[in-house]
Formats: sequence, structure tokens, C-alpha cells
Amino acid sequence: MRDSTSASRPIRDNFWKEVSVMEASVALCLMVLFLLSQSFLETIAAIYMLVAAILFAAAAQARMAATCADALDRKLWLASAVACVVEAIILFVDPLLGGEATTMVLAGSLAAGAAARLTLALVREPAARGWLYLSGLVGMAVALAIGFAWPFASVLPAAQSLTLDFLAVSTMLVSVTGKAPRA
Repeated sequence: MRDSTSASRPIRDNFWKEVSVMEASVALCLMVLFLLSQSFLETIAAIYMLVAAILFAAAAQARMAATCADALDRKLWLASAVACVVEAIILFVDPLLGGEATTMVLAGSLAAGAAARLTLALVREPAARGWLYLSGLVGMAVALAIGFAWPFASVLPAAQSLTLDFLAVSTMLVSVTGKAPRA
């Protein structure tokens, strides 16, 4: 029997709602920056901005884990947050994704975070369930694109794919924290 209760208690702290809105805005700006960047240094700078934004997403998901009443929901949110931290560390250490091993670990952590969000949407009926599905599906698609289509001719397609994943995650967080309509 499915549980119809919310995956998390409502977040009462406005700070986390504002962080989620900021993340979505940063994701859109980064997407435009990646599309317009013409120099190598602009691309690297945008990747490091993406790293900082992914760490904010990890913090917001860890906060979601802290507000969950159910142990399974808490573990799934925490798994998604840990996956974001691993992604940020990999991109910080190797922004060009030059090594095959680091690229595969990045793809694996993207897939793990996406799987956690999909599982959360499947097992429970949380607030913003549709956004969790969308975020999980985009995350899986990005993980497969990076895992199977590597090496790209340049780092730009990978960075754009990661930004697309971040945009999906931040939109989901905006919805879960109550700033956007439920899908």
C-alpha cells in the first residue's frame, strides 16, 4: 500500500526557499553563459560557478533530509545531496574532465542522485512529485550522455549538460520548498 503522506514536513525557514529560487536563477544564468562563452577561461570560470551552485543544491537537499519524518525519505534526500557533493568535488579538482575515471565517477554520481530522486517520487507521493520525476529523468539522461558520449570534443557540451541537470534539480527544489506550483 502506498503512503500518501508528504515526503517531508513543510520548510518553515524562508532562507531555504530563497536559496532554491537563487539556484534556479543561477542555473539559467550559467546556461546562457555556457552558450555565449567564447574563451577557454570563460568556460573554466563558469564551471567553477557551477561547482559553487551545486554545493548550494547539496545543502538544500541535506536540509530536506533533515526535515523528513520518514527514514527512507531522509536517506534518499541525503543520497541525492551526497551525490551533488561528489559531483562538485570532481568538477573542482578536474574542471576539464580530462581523466576517464573521474568522468565515469561523475556519471555514476549523477545517476545515483537521479535514482534517489526517482525512487523518492515512486515510493512516496511527496510535494512536487512531478518535478522530482523530471529532475530524476534529466539527471539520468545527463549521466548517460556523459558516461557513454565521453570524450566530448570539448568540455563545453559536458558543462552544458551538467547545467541542464542543475537547472532541473534547482527547479525541483523551488517546487518542494513551496515557491513554484506543483507539477
